[in-house]
Amino acid sequence: MLRQYLELPRSVYVLAIGMFVNRAGTMVLPFLTLYVQRELNFSAALASWAMGAYGGGALAAALIGGHLADRIGRRIVMITALVGGAAMLLLLSRMTHPAAVLASVFVFAMVADMYRPAASAMIADLVKPELRSHAFGLVYYAINLGFCVAAVVGGQLAEHSFSLLFWADAGTCAAYALIILLAIRETLPSRAGADAPTGAVTSEAAVVPLGAALSRIMRDRAFVIFAMASLLTATVFMQSMSTFPLYGQALEKSAVEGTAAGFGIEMYGWLIAINAVMIVLVQLPLTSFLTGFNRGTVIAVGALMVGVGFGLKGFAVLPWHFALTIVVWTTGELMQAPFMNAVVGDMAPVNLRARYMGVFGMSFSFAMMVGVPIGGIVLDRRGGGVLWAGCFVLGLLSMAMYLSIRKQMAVPQST
Repeated sequence: MLRQYLELPRSVYVLAIGMFVNRAGTMVLPFLTLYVQRELNFSAALASWAMGAYGGGALAAALIGGHLADRIGRRIVMITALVGGAAMLLLLSRMTHPAAVLASVFVFAMVADMYRPAASAMIADLVKPELRSHAFGLVYYAINLGFCVAAVVGGQLAEHSFSLLFWADAGTCAAYALIILLAIRETLPSRAGADAPTGAVTSEAAVVPLGAALSRIMRDRAFVIFAMASLLTATVFMQSMSTFPLYGQALEKSAVEGTAAGFGIEMYGWLIAINAVMIVLVQLPLTSFLTGFNRGTVIAVGALMVGVGFGLKGFAVLPWHFALTIVVWTTGELMQAPFMNAVVGDMAPVNLRARYMGVFGMSFSFAMMVGVPIGGIVLDRRGGGVLWAGCFVLGLLSMAMYLSIRKQMAVPQST
């Protein structure tokens, strides 16, 4: 089971360590809607728009970060994004006016999230196709191990002082940038020269202008369907950090005196930590097991599980009910996460790798920018029953789209 992980390049382990450090301090985003509503006394709708502003910034970051990573290098983009993100977090913590908060959230996401397509492209640069699922699975494991820390500690810190969340988050962003600066070399094929991985394109002439790159990507039918299906799944998944905590608190407040229902902010931290704990305990062996199956089928079934898990929230009342729903949709996430970036890395031409990763990342950013506010509106106007039923339908649609391109998602036979 562990043999494939032991064959990964040293730089992948360094990246995984850095991502663990960074994610262990990622405390602002999971508690952003609660911060905006409780600390700043804004409405639940505005709290959802704050997540939408983050999604808008992340959408721009995916495109800009992917383009720059293919042009000037993965390493410099990652360092710049992380240092800039740390500075923006501290600035955001000082904002109190609604417009200033939304603008700061947007800029923070636009700067900080530029590292994502660069990091994914770097891993794809370093690892052969047959080991990419294991590499991305290891990194995802490290991310969620860090999130175990962030969710629980963040919930406890938020009960005392939200400002501590911003300082912790900024500090770990800076620490990750330092790790990259000291321990990671550039992997951009056009600059890696003799050290480039097997099959890399080392000619500067291989660099494709942004317009031509986007045109090429949009003509890739299988990839476009893959990205759209991922958008639907991401729209469902993003509710875990936006409408889910608001729904739990609303149930708690509306419960008849002496009746248990819903959950508070600290309990939300413990509940959402279930997701990370499951990933830490199950991700690596499950990835090795699922590698023997068609990736398209695995990802499609994962989308269904995510939809079912969120759909079941409409029937949940007590904290342990919600815990069970998290187990269901986390199982779907476990089936998808290690394979998604690997599929993109395999579909993408070498000289467009970061931009493919960026466009793929835009599906998650767009889900946050549009899907989260829509979820907030549905929750506010139609209630949780309609919201969670809609999540189930989106899961079904996503599954059908993945199944339509399952052959194109198979592991390529050569590098």
